[in-house]
Amino acid sequence: MARTSKISTEEFIALFSSFSKAQQTKIAKTLYEATFKEQWQVLDSELPNVELSETEIMREVKAVHYAKKKN
Repeated sequence: MARTSKISTEEFIALFSSFSKAQQTKIAKTLYEATFKEQWQVLDSELPNVELSETEIMREVKAVHYAKKKN
């Protein structure tokens, strides 16, 4: 059921307000997931691709864990 006409942000918010809380939650979750995927793709493209072994990861986790215990 695709709609070809576009609506403004204000119209969308007004329409969104007419839905039940459960429907609003479902819509919000869908929008969050869509924008998260886009944001992650941008971030992922900017981050270096560093290969770490499980041993190196655990060493870092333990270092952070023990540093927090000291403070």
